[in-house]
Amino acid sequence: MKTNKQKFIGFSLLAVFALVLSACGGSSKEPTPTPLDPNLIAAQAIATFAMGLTQTAFAQPTVTLTLTPAPTSTLAATFAPLGTNTGAAPVNTCDVSVFTFIETIPDGTPMAPGQNFDKSWRLQNSGTCNWTATYKAVFTGSGNGPMGGVSTPIGKIVKPGETIDLIVEFVAPSTPGDYISWWKLQNDQGVFFGTAFSVVIKVVGAAATTATATETVEPTATPTTPVP
Repeated sequence: MKTNKQKFIGFSLLAVFALVLSACGGSSKEPTPTPLDPNLIAAQAIATFAMGLTQTAFAQPTVTLTLTPAPTSTLAATFAPLGTNTGAAPVNTCDVSVFTFIETIPDGTPMAPGQNFDKSWRLQNSGTCNWTATYKAVFTGSGNGPMGGVSTPIGKIVKPGETIDLIVEFVAPSTPGDYISWWKLQNDQGVFFGTAFSVVIKVVGAAATTATATETVEPTATPTTPVP
């Protein structure tokens, strides 16, 4: 009996010890917390925010914009330059002359150096005013000079539609060569008008020399008195 009782007590102690070991060894330990990476947290937050924007964009309806071209004006703007008068310039119809191409001394006529000659032109009054007798032919300043010519009055009244033969005296230059002189009519106000006309000559040869007369003195006989 005692032996059985001791066995029972020993067995009971073993069982309690086993239960204690089982309770201590079988309990699970709490897991050790893992440290959090700040960069990983920031990346996850950005990804979450971006995913939210994407879902919002997909949730909004898509708007298609249609651009309508503006109408093109076919009218070109026209601007007048500043300071430009677009009106027509007044035309002087009072004093108008036309050269009829009737003349003496045709262009290129040869002349000796220093030779005197007269040149005439036939002009027509094509204006609406009378030319007075004091209207004149005047050298315009163009060409090789006036060649000895001077301003010459027309000398009579010329009515519209009438013609006049205007004559000017010239002297050929002393040096050989081709020469031209341009002339024009001038009214009583000193204003040039009408068609210009010219004299054109060709000086050839040597200049003429002027002989100087020399007085010849005849010897005078001296009377002699006879010696008695």
